Amino acid sequence: MSERTGRQAYYLAALAIIAIAVVSAVAITRPPGMLNTSQKTLQVTGTGTVFGAPDEAQLDLAVQTQASTATEATAENAAKMTSVINALTSAGISKDSIQTISYSLNPVYSNAVNASVPPPIVGYVAVNAVQVTLSDVGSVGKVLDQAISAGINDVQGLTFTLSPTTLATLQKQALQLALQDADGQAEATASALGVTIVGPISVTPGYVFQPTNYSRLNMAAAAQTPIQSGTLQVTATVEVTYQFN
Repeated sequence: MSERTGRQAYYLAALAIIAIAVVSAVAITRPPGMLNTSQKTLQVTGTGTVFGAPDEAQLDLAVQTQASTATEATAENAAKMTSVINALTSAGISKDSIQTISYSLNPVYSNAVNASVPPPIVGYVAVNAVQVTLSDVGSVGKVLDQAISAGINDVQGLTFTLSPTTLATLQKQALQLALQDADGQAEATASALGVTIVGPISVTPGYVFQPTNYSRLNMAAAAQTPIQSGTLQVTATVEVTYQFN
């Protein structure tokens, strides 16, 4: 073999190695799961909404006490909250359904203005808040009145929501409606374009659920505070990519 022929063979071998390396790099850097560009695809978004009655309520209740000393404020607060918890458990609410969500003790300063000295502390405020979870949403008004009578003086909020089991059931129903909506849109679009849907090649679901929340309820207790739970909405969305011929 001549020297020139040898060099040509060497160059061809080197080019082949470079080509293999480039192909390998492309294969490595290609995003996993990337759709085949030769496929003809159609993407639609389907939506499904269902409604259901809340089967769980959460009451955020607090006792606020003020006294000249921190010890007096906390002692009075503890006595009142104990009375509240006893009243709630006597009404059939389990202690597992009553959870402390916040506790604070803060000084109260004098309103006197004197730029030369800090305002003096004239007392202390203690606040103990609990969340009461009720599976009987119809008893919210009764429980609220009982808690106020026992010592609650700050109703921080009321939330009507769905238990995990009920929420999961409604999400499945909403998802079925969303998929039906997506199928209908895809078939209508394909018909208008004169093509045939082969089937879905990717589905991405999502859910929207917002409990009903009322904050800072009126503290005036009636014979029984009327509370209406209403209905809650669960929405599912799906992004579906279809292949068509």
